Amino acid sequence: MAHYEHRTKNTYRLVVDTGLDSTGKRVRKRKTIKLDDSLTPAQREKELNRQLVLFEQEVIGGTYLDGEKLTFAEFTQNWLKNYAEVKLSPTTLVAYKQKLNDRILPALGHIVISKLQPTHLLQFYNSLHESNIRLDSKYQPTQKLVEVLKSYSRMQLVELTGLSPKSCNRLKRGLITNYEIAQKLCTALNIKLNKMFTLTNEKTLSEKTVQNHMGIICSILSTALKWNVIKDNPMLRIDMKKVPKPKAKYYDDKQITQMLEALDSEPLILKTMVYLSVDIGLRRGELTGLTWDDIDFKTAQISINKQRHYVVGYGTIKDKPKTEAGTRVVTASKTVISLLKKYQVKQKLQKFKLGTAWKNEPYVFVHNDGTPINTNLPYKWFVNFLDRHNLPRITFHQLRHTNASILIASGEDVVTVSSRLGHADKSITLNTYSHMIKSKEAQAANKMDGFYSKLKCASGI
Repeated sequence: MAHYEHRTKNTYRLVVDTGLDSTGKRVRKRKTIKLDDSLTPAQREKELNRQLVLFEQEVIGGTYLDGEKLTFAEFTQNWLKNYAEVKLSPTTLVAYKQKLNDRILPALGHIVISKLQPTHLLQFYNSLHESNIRLDSKYQPTQKLVEVLKSYSRMQLVELTGLSPKSCNRLKRGLITNYEIAQKLCTALNIKLNKMFTLTNEKTLSEKTVQNHMGIICSILSTALKWNVIKDNPMLRIDMKKVPKPKAKYYDDKQITQMLEALDSEPLILKTMVYLSVDIGLRRGELTGLTWDDIDFKTAQISINKQRHYVVGYGTIKDKPKTEAGTRVVTASKTVISLLKKYQVKQKLQKFKLGTAWKNEPYVFVHNDGTPINTNLPYKWFVNFLDRHNLPRITFHQLRHTNASILIASGEDVVTVSSRLGHADKSITLNTYSHMIKSKEAQAANKMDGFYSKLKCASGI
């Protein structure tokens, strides 16, 4: 049974009776709404009945969430189940859960979501800039703690803290440990971490990481607003620093030449991967997800339509490219197509050699038994290769930036570069490679000088 109660001039309380609970107590769900002052009595009555029916359906259907009682942590669990796990990719979902469990929920989870204020969020935002917030920071036991731990045997500490014997032994000896172990010890012994440990790593979180945390909170609160759990999103009322866009790091012409020359003495699989990445700017997941049927040797076109990546808790998964624009067809150079043919011949010979022992996977880049390479392997191989040849360190992903620099330096237009890289919008290309594009700006003046020179000759100026 449902009804509404008049509260103030334009405010009403909707009430839905859901029956009795296990103890015989009557259970009612309530929701307060405010109507527009300009409504006529007839319109007001109609809107109240409409809202009451919708509210009753939410309650009966089990979708109503009471923001007046629900904590931020409780709503987050609902958000994860009904939104994040449905909408987000496994990679993003794992990253979100880690940030929620490590920092966000311990700080904000206990607050009733409707009571969450900008001041709470601002305090959390400021705390993320502190030096002790990093989970990879190292903690040095103080001499005072070493003295305290002398009164406990190693096994007593193991029983009290749940830590391993090795960790307890290190603590008793005053050796450096990590945050998780330090926190467990302090919680078990009811002592303060900042009094018993000295932080040895003063590094703080990057501003981008800080804003990633705040972005997750904003997403959760935006959903709460859409679901009528809260009346506004307090995240929209706080100011944060702007994150400067880092310049994309890449190799110049001389460094590219040195790198490609060094590749001649490397295994063909590594040489092919690097050339392919420099040639068409593949992301690592796109490279490891490439299959032979994606390559048209006649037209030199390569279809990029999937990616492989490792996700904690899921293993190696196959997924669509990062964005919708990431699904694309790119024409490779004759050099790279020739290299791919050579690599394919070698792979077929290895397959023939192993016979039935060959793992018949469709992927281009596989181990000697045919099993697909680990998605992290290109990065590890590449770093090792650079170190062995004393080449400047860049990441495997920065071969993609190198590809962009080559195209921009050769005068390729931004739309084409954006399309080949699979950017969702050309503005991403402009923002990421703005410093490269600006370096070409001086050449425009030279071209104008050339134009004027021809004009002077023709006009006699």
